[in-house]
Amino acid sequence: MAEEMTERQTDFEETRSINKPPRRLFGIVAGRLKLEKRLRSLKNKFSASSAALAVCVALIALAIFVLSAELAGSEFRSLVSAVFSDAFAVSAFYKYSVLAVLESMPVVALSIFFASSAALMFALRFAVIYFEKIQSTGDAINKNKKIWM
Repeated sequence: MAEEMTERQTDFEETRSINKPPRRLFGIVAGRLKLEKRLRSLKNKFSASSAALAVCVALIALAIFVLSAELAGSEFRSLVSAVFSDAFAVSAFYKYSVLAVLESMPVVALSIFFASSAALMFALRFAVIYFEKIQSTGDAINKNKKIWM
């Protein structure tokens, strides 16, 4: 009976040593999980920045519509065209001309347009940055696949 126990024990130890994973396997799996987690995080950030980009494009379209409506309702175009049609009168009364142009300028619509343009540029910047990071992370994952296979 004691001999059977020692045989079973040695058989168990042999199978245990055969089924034991390589030492570097844990590091490879942990590294791959880290890359996959980073890729998932970057994809979420890219999705958010793409959605922000779409919202900013819609805001730009709305701002252009509001700006054109404001310009149609104000005397800004006629005052600016006066500079080119009667330059002598505008230069003679430049203080009043400049004040009239500034007062008739659609400031709120211009502010909305410039703010939405700046937001569009930031959203585009972040979308490009996250896209490049996704590509580099995907390349790192593919490199690890080649090493492991």
